[in-house]
Amino acid sequence: MRKATSSGEPSLSARMARQALHLASRRGLPVEAWLRESAGLGLADLDDPELRVPYALLDDLLERMAAGAGDANLGLHIARVEVVDLDDPATFVVLTSATLRDSLERGCRYQRVWGDGERFRVEDTERGVRMRFTPVGAWRPAHRHLVEAAMSQLATGVSAFTGADVKPLRVRFVHAAPSDVREHEALFRCPLEFGAPFNDIEFSHEDARRPFVHADGLLHAMFERQASRALERLPDVSTLTGRVREQVRRTLAGGDCSFGGIAQSLRMSPRTLQRRLADEGQRYAAIVDALRRELSETYLRRRMAIAEVSFLLGYAEPAAFHRAFKRWWGMSPEQFRRAHPRVPE
Repeated sequence: MRKATSSGEPSLSARMARQALHLASRRGLPVEAWLRESAGLGLADLDDPELRVPYALLDDLLERMAAGAGDANLGLHIARVEVVDLDDPATFVVLTSATLRDSLERGCRYQRVWGDGERFRVEDTERGVRMRFTPVGAWRPAHRHLVEAAMSQLATGVSAFTGADVKPLRVRFVHAAPSDVREHEALFRCPLEFGAPFNDIEFSHEDARRPFVHADGLLHAMFERQASRALERLPDVSTLTGRVREQVRRTLAGGDCSFGGIAQSLRMSPRTLQRRLADEGQRYAAIVDALRRELSETYLRRRMAIAEVSFLLGYAEPAAFHRAFKRWWGMSPEQFRRAHPRVPE
């Protein structure tokens, strides 16, 4: 009988571990024995779309793999293994997005289908846009491999999905540089920074606007609806970031969504809230800004009045909303609404 993760423990879809374990199996490592010992699971169990396992299980397996295979660059090699999950609507939401920027946004929006916690976050920069990745929990050696796999998949996937030879502007890693970075340099083909404050990959404004070769509005809407339903079936978010985000969502229009007000609603001091968010690699202002940006798209594509959208997002003056919207989307709310089709309520 399969072991299930406890409802209060951060978890991820068991199928997300398949890519690493298929690589380990190809190298002759005792994958089935490890799974049975650690979680009472078999490799075939990971195909179950409803099964979720603790992050610690994947961390343990990655560390065993790195030691057993003697692979210093395990994360880069995991990213090369292609395991297409035809039952994962979130992946197809990303693939059928209109542009690179849209795909990054959708990946963040539906990331919880893959795993708890807002591990991915899109941020605007002066030169373009970057995707940040923060592993769940206190740092451990497995996180280096997870980060390098995530950055590698983003770097190589962008070229595959746009049909263009896209090179990132920069890739940063929190962990120290390995003794040999030649494989990293050949893969990313851009400046690399190790020992950085965050893990992220940055693309230019021009590349962020590149269309995806599989862009399809009808299919995208269908997969997005399936991904939304998958989110609804998941248990309550157990990370503090998720709790803060949900509380902000409830209080944006007419409530107290100040940092102090949110801290009080969560029954902790502002200093404690700030520290615990930092432990998850998050900032309160960034959480609010990302949520407002996401909701602005939803509301405008439902054809809500712009003044109403401004109020629902918690802006005291419509002018402040207009300034924020132009920063998010590079156009006015009116231009955005004319350029995007309406979506159903």
